[in-house]
Amino acid sequence: MQNNRGFTLIEVMVAIAIFAMAALAAVSAASGHLNSLSTIQQRTFAQYVAANRLTELNLATTWPIKDNQRGSERQGGVEWQWRQQVVETVTPNVVAVTIEVTQGEQDYQWARLTQYIRRPNAAQTEGADNAL
Repeated sequence: MQNNRGFTLIEVMVAIAIFAMAALAAVSAASGHLNSLSTIQQRTFAQYVAANRLTELNLATTWPIKDNQRGSERQGGVEWQWRQQVVETVTPNVVAVTIEVTQGEQDYQWARLTQYIRRPNAAQTEGADNAL
């Protein structure tokens, strides 16, 4: 009787096939993770662009805020395009401003922020009227 120790060729091939499938699944998961990180990074930069534009409008002293304005800003090494929409509210001297951010000529909207902005010095004017 011969006592052979070791694996047969078929056993080795099955083990290699199982390992290959596991490795392929791991590489696929890592690739998906890297893609999602890139998307999150792009969304974050787009949010920065929208927040920067809203901050500029909050600090501005011009009124009324113009509707359908467009512009661009470089953030994270990418040129972003923003568009602002202004909607009147029922409250006097307050408007809703929405900033939509796209990348280049793409139609895909990476970020959209809305903020209510009060007319500059409106609080001081209203307070003076009430004091009389």
